Amino acid sequence: MSLEEPRIGCVPYLNARPLVEGITYPICQMVPAKLGEAFEAGEFNVALLSSIDVITSSHPYAVDGVSISSRGDVYSVVLAYEGNMEAINKVVLDPASHTSNALLRIVLEEFHGILPEYVHSADSESKKTARLMIGDPAILYRKETSGLADSGIRFLDLGGEWFRHTGFPFVFALWSLKSDYTNKKELSEMLRSAKKLGVSSRVDIASVEPDPDFALHYLTESIRYDLGDDEKAGLALFREFLEKKEITKFHKEIIYY
Repeated sequence: MSLEEPRIGCVPYLNARPLVEGITYPICQMVPAKLGEAFEAGEFNVALLSSIDVITSSHPYAVDGVSISSRGDVYSVVLAYEGNMEAINKVVLDPASHTSNALLRIVLEEFHGILPEYVHSADSESKKTARLMIGDPAILYRKETSGLADSGIRFLDLGGEWFRHTGFPFVFALWSLKSDYTNKKELSEMLRSAKKLGVSSRVDIASVEPDPDFALHYLTESIRYDLGDDEKAGLALFREFLEKKEITKFHKEIIYY
């Protein structure tokens, strides 16, 4: 299939690698929040956006059949804290992801009845200050602290908490298509083909990582790449929580290509 070179934006995380396998066009990488801003500014024809940024778009178009999601523990989206979770009174949010910040509020407030103060930075750390971490930095931090018996750090996996309380997968990101891009169908087919190749190449993708065994387990057990009926139902439930908690409002139903 021949396409006029599309402008593609993606996140710089290991979990996205299988979605861009074999793509020969240039890919610009940014953290989720920055990627969403650049997409809205018209810098990309398609971008792997946080699900909340797609839900709240005034013209939500997305590639069908492809996502970054989890059906249980995701490992790389966690709340790190010390002491008892019920004693948490302050949480430092992660500026990199709108979706994870919103999911954290839902998990703490709706599922656990915890109502902390949310801040973007902390002047002083205490045992009652927790921190949201996502992506590769979260993976690295978990691996660094796992071998420290006296670290006192605990982790609440947000993907796992969502699944345990709702029974639905959680969709963290999906390919969002610019509304005025004229080759949505062709580009969507190319991205589905890239996903198919990437999913079949996870052993090779993991083999070049510093810890190949962990990377393969993460890419095959923690992260899922489908976007079917269950994932769409999870997205719809997430949208309901967003409205209930007045985190944001959505404009239109997502149109899939």
